[in-house]
Amino acid sequence: MTTCLVLTVGTTADPLLKAMEEQHGQDPDLRVFLLYGRPFPGQAPSPFDVAVQVKDAAGKLGVAVETREVPDPENLDACLEASRGVLREAAQADRVVVDFTGGTKVMSAAVVHAALTESLAGPLVFEYTGGQVRDPAGRVLREAMRRRVSERTATDETVRQTLGLLRRFAYREARLLASRLPEAGRAGFLWRAVQVLNDWDEFHYEACLDPLNRLTEGARALQDAPELAPLASLCLRLREPAAALRTTVQRLRTLEAGDQGCPWPTSQEMALLVADALENACRRLAEDRPTDSVLRAYRAVEVAVQARLLSCGINPWRPGWDRLDRLVLDRYAALLALSWDEGSAAGSEPGTPGARDRAGWRPPRELALTAGLKLVEALEGELPEDLTQRLRDLQLNRNRSYLEHGYRRLARHDAQRLLGCAEELCGRLVGPGLSDARQKVTHSVWS
Repeated sequence: MTTCLVLTVGTTADPLLKAMEEQHGQDPDLRVFLLYGRPFPGQAPSPFDVAVQVKDAAGKLGVAVETREVPDPENLDACLEASRGVLREAAQADRVVVDFTGGTKVMSAAVVHAALTESLAGPLVFEYTGGQVRDPAGRVLREAMRRRVSERTATDETVRQTLGLLRRFAYREARLLASRLPEAGRAGFLWRAVQVLNDWDEFHYEACLDPLNRLTEGARALQDAPELAPLASLCLRLREPAAALRTTVQRLRTLEAGDQGCPWPTSQEMALLVADALENACRRLAEDRPTDSVLRAYRAVEVAVQARLLSCGINPWRPGWDRLDRLVLDRYAALLALSWDEGSAAGSEPGTPGARDRAGWRPPRELALTAGLKLVEALEGELPEDLTQRLRDLQLNRNRSYLEHGYRRLARHDAQRLLGCAEELCGRLVGPGLSDARQKVTHSVWS
């Protein structure tokens, strides 16, 4: 274990020597930084002389020592700059000990502040050497010196705050906060895991699998760590669905581009994609972003329709109308026209034919939610009227939201209702496997 000892230097060597000797006894692989202020005129002994004395003593112990001068030990900005420079050099040590006994009050305040705000890979320990028995000059006698120790770390506080953001699924904020964490140790694991979860939240599955695999060893080691165990278990569980989702999305993109010869996603793979969109909607609701939740709920229904079409052998982007029975096409035209007549006020998809132009009707080139769902109904039977009404409710609110075509901000209770609509519709289209799929991709591990 490597320990870095940062000492602020004043006009007395004894407390610094005591701190160095005791730390060397705990960790022979010790590295010492001496932070001293430029001497004042007539100052005797000067902090520079004391630093030389401590460095000479360190040489006899075989301890590596580096000195850093503060140009103006009474200037807070100068002390902060010098302190931060030293702490950054010590940041990768297994343990950092800051002894702020010597030097000016400004130096002591600056080095404590710098230590609490710099990202350190290991634990941070504060020390102050004091005592009750002093000589006539007010200095503590060496035999009366006592080290007072306090362990604090800015990294620990950042980890705590980051985990708090993860618990409410505020992944974007967590990613920004975690960027301050060191890349090594437990904090480094958290930093990388947050990046993965943020990418996952953006449906960027391709960016998740390799980092999740690289996190495996660390996640296994942290399964017994109280604070990080839920996150470690989540990272281990998400590897399997990450691989499946990446493959599914790649296949869907190929189908969308018109390659009919590639393997089509299976029903189980599509169920996983639907499940993740629903879970994403739930996370947005937990994050108190109701409008975003509704948009993701709508997206889940759209993916569920695509899943149902694919299970029927229909590519949503290249439907292949010539392969469908004429009776199916007639039912489809009638359902689609009815949908347009009844749902035009709700903002159905542009270009959908109305009842007036059914005579010259041509099937749509691609199948979005409404057009795709009506084809499923033409093939398999219409949805119950209450479910159709709930779908219209979802579409109406989605279309009139400020993130789509209108200016409405959705309230939380609206989002809860509409998410329930989406869950029911997706369950109807995907089947009983949806519940198991949601268990595989859920991020709700913090309860």
